[in-house]
Amino acid sequence: MDETGGVDRVVALSDGVFAIALTLLALPLVDADIREDFVGGDVLGLGPKLLVFALSFAVIGRYWRVHHQAFIHIVRADGTLVGLNLLFLFWIALLPFPTAVLGEHGDTTAGVVLYASTIILTGLSSTGLWWYAAVGRARLRADTRPLTHEDTDPEWVRRGLAGGIAVVVGFVPSLPLAFVDPLLAELSWLLVPPVGHLLDRLSRRQRYFWP
Repeated sequence: MDETGGVDRVVALSDGVFAIALTLLALPLVDADIREDFVGGDVLGLGPKLLVFALSFAVIGRYWRVHHQAFIHIVRADGTLVGLNLLFLFWIALLPFPTAVLGEHGDTTAGVVLYASTIILTGLSSTGLWWYAAVGRARLRADTRPLTHEDTDPEWVRRGLAGGIAVVVGFVPSLPLAFVDPLLAELSWLLVPPVGHLLDRLSRRQRYFWP
């Protein structure tokens, strides 16, 4: 693929996948059996599904925002970037499935592990996509430049990478915890915001693998 083109098509495909994934999240709610004589009770019984729907909607919405902001700075696309973007979209498109499983079986180890694993893999692919575009391509290939605009602020790159890693770090503890107590594992997801704040602060002081 010509590195000077293809960005608009990548963004268009991505926006379509995000829109479909957000819509599919609601299907378990639409298919719910609401009895005429027990509307209140049946709606309350959908509580776990509604919570998981809200969580996944927020997660996908956040990733769309991150993706949108990244492609404001990405001005060229090559084959590797397209492949990494497709991998990221694979996990986004898959997310409605573990969401439905967690909504039905949120008190099980398998349900929590499936959901957390999908979120972690989504976070890794998102971070890898941004790292390659802003940093990795220039480091992995001699005599090449990043796919981002030359005026992209390195501080913005660091903070973007830190935000992606925060989701991964915040969800990883729930994998072993799910084998002890699935509810405790789900509560551990509340670690994501403070972990994100901590990594954001560290990214300003240390370079690690970002510029």
